[in-house]
Amino acid sequence: MRKALMILSIMVTAALFNTTVFASVNDDQVTSQKIKEADGTSGQNTNSGSGVKTGHIQDGAVTDAKITGPISASKLQKPANIIVVAKSGGDFSSIGSALDSINPSATNPYVIKVMPGIYVEKVTLKSFIHLQGSGADVTTIQSPCPSCNEGVVNIFGLSNLAVSDFTIYGGNSGYINSWGVYISASSPLINDLTIDSHMEGIRSDGTSSPVIRNNVIRSSRIAAIDLSGVPSGNSQGSITGNRILGNSGDGIRVAYASPTIVGNIITDSNTGIGTVYSSSEITGNTITNGSYEGISVGTGGVPIIRGNNIVHCGYWGIRVLNSSTAQIIQNIITNHSMLDIWVDSSSTANISFNIYDTVGMYDTVSDTPATGFYNVKSDGSPASAL
Repeated sequence: MRKALMILSIMVTAALFNTTVFASVNDDQVTSQKIKEADGTSGQNTNSGSGVKTGHIQDGAVTDAKITGPISASKLQKPANIIVVAKSGGDFSSIGSALDSINPSATNPYVIKVMPGIYVEKVTLKSFIHLQGSGADVTTIQSPCPSCNEGVVNIFGLSNLAVSDFTIYGGNSGYINSWGVYISASSPLINDLTIDSHMEGIRSDGTSSPVIRNNVIRSSRIAAIDLSGVPSGNSQGSITGNRILGNSGDGIRVAYASPTIVGNIITDSNTGIGTVYSSSEITGNTITNGSYEGISVGTGGVPIIRGNNIVHCGYWGIRVLNSSTAQIIQNIITNHSMLDIWVDSSSTANISFNIYDTVGMYDTVSDTPATGFYNVKSDGSPASAL
């Protein structure tokens, strides 16, 4: 009996002791380490700081049915399909046959990689494609009909499109009548091309807003780049970092469109840059040896001509005419045969902070409605009054 009472006393004391202990444990005293010790998992490999044992998620345990809610489309974007065009050993031996074989879309885009060689063909592109050569020095698309009124590379009503790393060659005809790249109602990226011997290197019309950058365009008969919108349209885009060399026509023509025209080098053209009905920003371009003028601003719009270097053109550095308005600011305009800046009597211009010199028998700036301040000659002395 005495022994039984002793055992009962010990059990009651133990019960009271345990109740006291657990009642005094605060929430922050229960740690993942103590839980692992309690269930015997101490020392097993776990994800750092998570308390979740890596061995407890089995292969196949996570299924589609257990995932709820939307998944970001950016995490599901499909990589572009890649096909190869080569004279031998590729998926196709011509660019046209590669294009005929595919139906690209936003969820199924393509990169067509073209290996070195000369591909004599007319190419009409599709949306959601990057047509990529192996470099302009080794990969050429050549016009099959230099005297035909057509583009070598044609882009009609397309989106999400790029063309890069080719030479686009018009051919050897004495009367070259093709376009290197013809763009209509599209906004492609035209990048790192050499475009040689065409009526126009790049022609863009309709409500297009192409990005034309880092190309070399030479030997164009009418214009290296011609971006012509429509009166009711809103064509924009950009013409940036191109080298336009040795054209019998103009460098850049813009009408009914207002692309940014930045950082181009234009030499040996008729007119370097000409605009009508345009409010383009024409900034940081270098224009030399133009047969007529460096920059011509025609009817309509308020173009901003800023920070350009315009030297040694046959007649004028900058000419503003036909009731147009322009801001001519911070340019270097020197060594032109007639006038560095000429504004006709129907036009107005703000001409400020420029460097220009008097050339020949004329004043540097004609006596027309123009305003401006702080213009100087190249020797630092004040330039002629406006």
